[in-house]
Amino acid sequence: MAQITANQERELRDAFNLFDTDHSGKISKLELKKVLQALNIKASDDELQKLLQKMDTDNSGEIDYNEFKKVMSESFFKKYSKQDLEAAFKKFDADNNGFITTHELSHILSRMGRHISQNDVNAMIKSLDSSGDGKISLDEFCKLFD
Repeated sequence: MAQITANQERELRDAFNLFDTDHSGKISKLELKKVLQALNIKASDDELQKLLQKMDTDNSGEIDYNEFKKVMSESFFKKYSKQDLEAAFKKFDADNNGFITTHELSHILSRMGRHISQNDVNAMIKSLDSSGDGKISLDEFCKLFD
């Protein structure tokens, strides 16, 4: 497994907790499907099953945090090309205006089954918004991956 920093460990734990909508400590096939749907990633049941099997190394039928961490630390923290990051950004920027707003972030989180308070969504945006304009630009989004 790739070495990750304490900050990256927290980011992975936060991401895992977002995906684990029933707070069972494991990501089920249904939860994985909801995440992909929220990101407008179309996957057939067969593709979904293959993804689950790739991550589920203990064959329990669900992804626990350590399995999630292993896969994500090997891929999530690699250096992404500008094109990769732009494509990911566009998944969140629903109106294609070049920014992720609190409304867009709330919408995608709710599509994932996460109903987060407006204050918490505002805090997420604020933590990334280095310009102070209340929204996330592509450059601010890309800093997540530096």
